[in-house]
Amino acid sequence: MKLTSIKLITTLFFCIALCSGNLVTAQNFQKQATDKTHQVSLGVGPSFIYADNGGDYPSMTFPVRPNFSLAYTKSLVKWMGIRFSTGLQRVGSWDGFNPGTLENWASRNQTASYKGSAMYFDIMPQFLLFPQDHITSRPKFNAYGGIGFGALYINRNQNPDSENSNRVSTVTSYLPIRAGVTYVIGDLFNIGLEATFFKTFADDLDGNIGHNNRNDHMGQFNVVLHRYF
Repeated sequence: MKLTSIKLITTLFFCIALCSGNLVTAQNFQKQATDKTHQVSLGVGPSFIYADNGGDYPSMTFPVRPNFSLAYTKSLVKWMGIRFSTGLQRVGSWDGFNPGTLENWASRNQTASYKGSAMYFDIMPQFLLFPQDHITSRPKFNAYGGIGFGALYINRNQNPDSENSNRVSTVTSYLPIRAGVTYVIGDLFNIGLEATFFKTFADDLDGNIGHNNRNDHMGQFNVVLHRYF
């Protein structure tokens, strides 16, 4: 083989290698550039409040009311992100207590019935069960959870059907204990189920103190739509 042919083949291989390297670099850059590390989530579902006048909990008899949630999550590493959540939950008392209990509450100036809304905001580290390297290679199914810290505001109308009706507001801190599962339904969308327990540090969210010797708490079960951006 002539020297000129050897030089030509060598030059050709060099050009192919150079072009291939540039192509891989460009593909990796494009892949990294199109990754989505922000997520917004919208949830809706049933909820309840655990309170002194909230129901007969041993027999699982208590009112269930709707709630709506909105969250923003920023991925920090492939297995964890930071989440900010807010929402609105309807709350109210149970109407199945016997007359003796109601009379006892009235004699102690405790609220027998109420209805209102709870608004909340919390921040929480969110941990993934299966790490996510990139939005295009995320697992079809995944699970997440975490514990955070937040503030809860309840505005309620106490004894709304009596002449002693009055409107009261209460603010307290709480620990959100949250877990969920997700399923991929599109390039940018997941759908899932999420449960949250609000462990509060107050016993007066319902205007009634001391009947069950525990603080008042809330719970939610939501269907959630997640979108990456």
